[in-house]
Amino acid sequence: MMRRLFRSFCFFFLGLLPVGTQAQEPGQVELFCGAELNYADINYLRLYNVLINVAPGVKWHLGHDWQVSGQVFLPLINDGYADRYNMIRLNMANVSKEVHFTQAKQHFKFTAGLFGQERYGGDIRWMYPITSWLMVNARAGLVNHWVLGFDMHSATESEFKHDNWSKFAIAGACVWLNPWATEFRVTGGHYMNGDNGVEGEIIRHFHHCSVSIFAQRHERYASTGGSNVNSGGFRVVMMIPPYTKSKEKVVFRPASNFRLTYNAQSDGYSMKKYMTDPEENERTLPMRMPWGTGNFNE
Repeated sequence: MMRRLFRSFCFFFLGLLPVGTQAQEPGQVELFCGAELNYADINYLRLYNVLINVAPGVKWHLGHDWQVSGQVFLPLINDGYADRYNMIRLNMANVSKEVHFTQAKQHFKFTAGLFGQERYGGDIRWMYPITSWLMVNARAGLVNHWVLGFDMHSATESEFKHDNWSKFAIAGACVWLNPWATEFRVTGGHYMNGDNGVEGEIIRHFHHCSVSIFAQRHERYASTGGSNVNSGGFRVVMMIPPYTKSKEKVVFRPASNFRLTYNAQSDGYSMKKYMTDPEENERTLPMRMPWGTGNFNE
């Protein structure tokens, strides 16, 4: 039953939509590479558990706002994390479609396939810039768990769960103060792991960098021994050159951004969101539209 619903979701939302208004170079293929750093202060024997992956990825712009994305994790250093993270792992493989109704100020993005955080399924984003300083947005998804990996010693990991699908639904609002390039965000709802929460964030945007502080309030997750319902910290998103879009058919470049998040009192479970784009971050809007940082020439 759930499989049929998922197929219907893909065909209806990805196959029968009007053409978007802000297409990339049709047929362009972007090949890029970055790195992923995970660290956690949970072991008394050393300062941090550390996991570093090299993360090559690809984006294929099919035209009319269609895009195919993929990314692989190649383990470089694993000190303290589970042995399964020593495998070469597929991190993402999906197809997306943007739809822009410019006169109505309605912008949508539909994605289906394999997402980050080991989730697969379907995802819908909606953004409505009411004015030049106020925008509301929402996001909903239906996802399940998946993993694909292997190493050079014949070990493999493969799993696609078909039961216990999770609903993901969040909504929020953004206020943009143009003279100071400062943004206020509030977001809340039902997150990836089934918990509920709300987050407030203040972001100062510089020309190629954004710095923010945030606070969260969420449900207590007793299974991990966590007792905190409040958490918070800071985020830094720094764009990496080249900043302008290339018009070449095949582009080789580094990852578009460096992203750092520090979350004090995090239980590693609450208010988690999966990513549908290999370069997704809190600075860049999830779809092309002229609002806030979408007006920056990057």
